[in-house]
Amino acid sequence: MTQTFHCTGCGAPNKPEAGQISMACAYCGITLTIPEELRTRAIPRVEKIQPKAKPVVSLEKEAPELLRKAQPLAIKAWNMYAYWTWIRWVLPTCLTIFVVGFFICMALGALPFVFNLFR
Repeated sequence: MTQTFHCTGCGAPNKPEAGQISMACAYCGITLTIPEELRTRAIPRVEKIQPKAKPVVSLEKEAPELLRKAQPLAIKAWNMYAYWTWIRWVLPTCLTIFVVGFFICMALGALPFVFNLFR
């Protein structure tokens, strides 16, 4: 229950403002000192802080910068693809040459024995 006190100038009832020592009369405007027994603590005010708005990215304006930043990555990806296609061709070819060469060497190494059989 909020108590009131009377104005010393006009006698009108006034409700004391929380957290204040003095206030203006609501009727005549005279400055009043709030009695100590009616003084209350101020009610803390909660202020909502608005979140900061994130800047909107315009792709038309940012595209050159994004492409410049992505260029090294794109070049590395292209080089990896080129190496991969080259390795996919080279490894089976080398393996085939090795196997064929192995059999040729085996055959050539066996030729002297085969020719000695027919003598």
